[in-house]
Amino acid sequence: MRDSEAKALAFVGSRLVLRETAQGLRLPTLDEVEAAFERERLEVGRVDVRVTLTRRQVHTFCFDDDEPLPAGYRCDGLRVAYHSLADDDFRAAGAARQIIEWRRTTRFCTACASPLVLADAHDALACSSCGRLHFPPISPAVIVLVQRGEQVLLGRSPRFQQGVYSTLAGFVEPGESLEECVHREIFEEVGVRVQRLRYFGSQPHPFPHSLMVGFVADWLEGSIRIDEDEIEDARWFHADDLPVLPHPMSIARALIEDFVRRVG
Repeated sequence: MRDSEAKALAFVGSRLVLRETAQGLRLPTLDEVEAAFERERLEVGRVDVRVTLTRRQVHTFCFDDDEPLPAGYRCDGLRVAYHSLADDDFRAAGAARQIIEWRRTTRFCTACASPLVLADAHDALACSSCGRLHFPPISPAVIVLVQRGEQVLLGRSPRFQQGVYSTLAGFVEPGESLEECVHREIFEEVGVRVQRLRYFGSQPHPFPHSLMVGFVADWLEGSIRIDEDEIEDARWFHADDLPVLPHPMSIARALIEDFVRRVG
């Protein structure tokens, strides 16, 4: 039975199509997309992507960068759309975009260079010649809240919006444990040593295919000495005098809010 409220994840290039309404931006429904776009374009753009993060059925489309948009629609990159969507909708869009981009950039077998096709029994690509399976990549990264009494160590990347400070983060290197990555990244970025690591939680981060693994750590020793190639500033902030914080849906924000609750 057709679900008239089924949502549509439509991408123009790497940008997500959003419906403009009096209440703000949202994902369009399948009915709205079918009414707004030509049938031929929908058939060409339809992508078989399994998204299991939402309660409703999701239909996915991907159009070329020059696809014209009908009135009442706009396109935003995921980093911008992040500020407009509910958590479930953003996670579904991020998962779909990860898979679409992976399929677009993974065309040939890494073992024998033959073309890849959709695998029958897995969410994977299979080599048309040797049968080797290729799965979507996931890049683990740690994100760490460093605390010292009622103070928290936050840093600022030049890529952040004006005034925003956040917890420190970095990618896990080959052969490295998550805990080893925490110690290395914190020392490399701000020059301090930490102790008493505690696991906090995790969050998928589709830029392009990261998995953020959150930790809380206590300051052990050292003064702030920033790596200017990575961040432009880092400071200790008191729990009742914080700067502009990351987006409320981010694990960075969750780490900071948890800290404020614990020391408040």
